[in-house]
Amino acid sequence: MRKPTVMRPDLELRRFQEELEAERERLLNVERELAESSRQAKDSLESFSDADDVPADIAAQASEREKDQLYGQNVQQTLAQIQLALDRLDDGTFGICEMCGCEVPEARLERMPWVATCVECQRMLETG
Repeated sequence: MRKPTVMRPDLELRRFQEELEAERERLLNVERELAESSRQAKDSLESFSDADDVPADIAAQASEREKDQLYGQNVQQTLAQIQLALDRLDDGTFGICEMCGCEVPEARLERMPWVATCVECQRMLETG
């Protein structure tokens, strides 16, 4: 096992902070768009009269709404992970695996700066 690290002076922390904040802002916009889309879909479903009810149309709209809800949940989870990553930047633990205390590879952080685990620990989490 690798030696645990406390801080990551090798990382350009300001760049990661800017990327995290930009992604947070992008996801907040997505969240607003999903909320508006959901409101419109709900209004559309409610506007159907009994005579207009076409089961296929209703099912398609319901399916689309369900996909939007799942996507919205994913957005909310990522926003929470981004906030935790920003907190780790503040407390000096950004880039340190929360499970083993080793450095998270910079390439992994560049792809997903909100990750909290190294590849090995993430693999263990996924496989059980």
